Amino acid sequence: MSFQTPIFESGLFGKANRFVCNSWQQSAELVAENAEGIDWAQRQLHGASAPKSWLARVKTATLFAPNRWFYTFESVIITPAHGVLPTGGNWGKGSGAINIREITNTATVIDGSPKPTDATIGPVGSTWSGTAWSLALTGTVEMHLSYDSTGAAAWWFSEPNPARCAPPP
Repeated sequence: MSFQTPIFESGLFGKANRFVCNSWQQSAELVAENAEGIDWAQRQLHGASAPKSWLARVKTATLFAPNRWFYTFESVIITPAHGVLPTGGNWGKGSGAINIREITNTATVIDGSPKPTDATIGPVGSTWSGTAWSLALTGTVEMHLSYDSTGAAAWWFSEPNPARCAPPP
């Protein structure tokens, strides 16, 4: 049995002549021959993979710069009867997640705006105890997993930080 590329001598699909039909065939063969290169080029245009997203609870925060934290997290599900529940297992757990809204935070700028002099900023999911922000967190976020150009994993979410201004004297 042999394979032979058909050569169309008469028109197909309405008014398409043999030159048009043969061009379609040659184009299909060219795409098939170069599929690996085309796939590679598409991945370069759109990144190695699309971000994966899931619900997660931020659990702890570690300050690494003024008003910027690294977060640990675990995946959760939401049920009408029981609220937010951990999914269990190791999937969707990790550490080193960043809040992309904190990227431009400094000691004097919060979320792109000047920080009031009497304000204190806490990590996402924290509560004010009356004297300090709690680092045992309870916030639920939409966590995302992306990969950088080296293939390293990057976990991130986007949520505003809680803020507290001192009461006037």
